[in-house]
Amino acid sequence: MTTKSQGRPTRMRFAAAAILAVGSLAAGVLGPAAPAPAPAHAAGTFLALAYQQSYGFGGRLVYRDAHGVGQSPVFDTARINALNDCQRNGGQTGGGQCQVRVVANSECAAVAASNGAAGWKIATATSYNQQLAEQIALANNGGGLIVVSACPS
Repeated sequence: MTTKSQGRPTRMRFAAAAILAVGSLAAGVLGPAAPAPAPAHAAGTFLALAYQQSYGFGGRLVYRDAHGVGQSPVFDTARINALNDCQRNGGQTGGGQCQVRVVANSECAAVAASNGAAGWKIATATSYNQQLAEQIALANNGGGLIVVSACPS
């Protein structure tokens, strides 16, 4: 009876299979390179919110509430975009009726307003989260309504 010993070709196939198995295992454990997670908000983006409250003259409503949102990597451009958007939404820009109330850098922002016995009261807030920015603005204002809020996109 003849016996075969493992010759060189069999050992090489075994070694190659072992290398492939280890490589596959490492790839399965480590996995492919995962893409970086997207930021919660657009980094380096200024967000400006403009608001014009309603008011009357001689018992007649002259202006109605209007608001605007502007974004840009440039601070002043975000402000201009917000004022232009406020005007498109029915506000007046001549004489400063639409006013930029808050500018945030890579954060959400909110404006709260109320009209009480002491007149118009407006408060603003910024936060990493839109809902939180709204809650802070309302707390800073002592109540009222959120008139405009947004996050950079």
